[in-house]
Amino acid sequence: MKFDLRLLSLICALFVFQEAQAQTSSRASNLPFVATVNGKAVDAKNFEQIIKNNVANGLEDNEQLRTAVKDELITRQVMLQEVSKLALDKTPDAVYGMNFVKDNFLIDYLIKNFESNHPITDQMVKSEYDRQLSLIGEASEATQYLVKVIVMQSETDARSVIADLKKGADFAQLAKSKSVDPSKANGGVLGWVLPAQIPPALGTVMVNLKEGDISALPIQTPNGWYVVKVEEKRPFKIPTLEESKAVVIQTLQQLQRQNYIRELVKAAKITN
Repeated sequence: MKFDLRLLSLICALFVFQEAQAQTSSRASNLPFVATVNGKAVDAKNFEQIIKNNVANGLEDNEQLRTAVKDELITRQVMLQEVSKLALDKTPDAVYGMNFVKDNFLIDYLIKNFESNHPITDQMVKSEYDRQLSLIGEASEATQYLVKVIVMQSETDARSVIADLKKGADFAQLAKSKSVDPSKANGGVLGWVLPAQIPPALGTVMVNLKEGDISALPIQTPNGWYVVKVEEKRPFKIPTLEESKAVVIQTLQQLQRQNYIRELVKAAKITN
């Protein structure tokens, strides 16, 4: 029997999250359980934490919600007991899947622990904001470009895409059907970008294209061969520090994670 690991990951992650959250619940029932299933208790602390999570997401704490949560926990306990009865949790697929979920949970927990011990400070945000401003240049000269891309694995494939576009093929449809870049889901749209925000090879071509133009030749990058289209151009209005803060913090966190992981790998003794 083969299990869908994505579904298993989602279910197990939910169970792990609920059980972990239950440990910190500040509200408990007068009884240690809300029901029993074949003698197995459905934990009251877990029940109350799930209620709390639902209320935090906008639901009202009422009898209807409590009944629904209780029924769900009972159903879950019934299913878990059936898993145990059939010894499905002992099968190689299940053991592999549960270990896979556990590993992902612990890795994520490691990163969160690192971030909690290395918070992004206001000074770090200001320094990164200033650094990004220096890349933009003078505000009066800065221009943003609404860009679409199709990324192919070979120059031959990219040239074939350009030929199809010259014949009138729809850029978005080609991106969705042929591109190997994640932007394919949006029809190849990268969004509004500045030249400094993309690889230099792309930026050089982009700034020389008119609105509606497509690059005449494929552009080689380490990630593949790009076909670029400039949909629109507009003067760039530099956002204030406050407007940029959330994005800057996210950028700094990503850089911290990458550096942390890189240092861990570097310090490890690895043999091939």
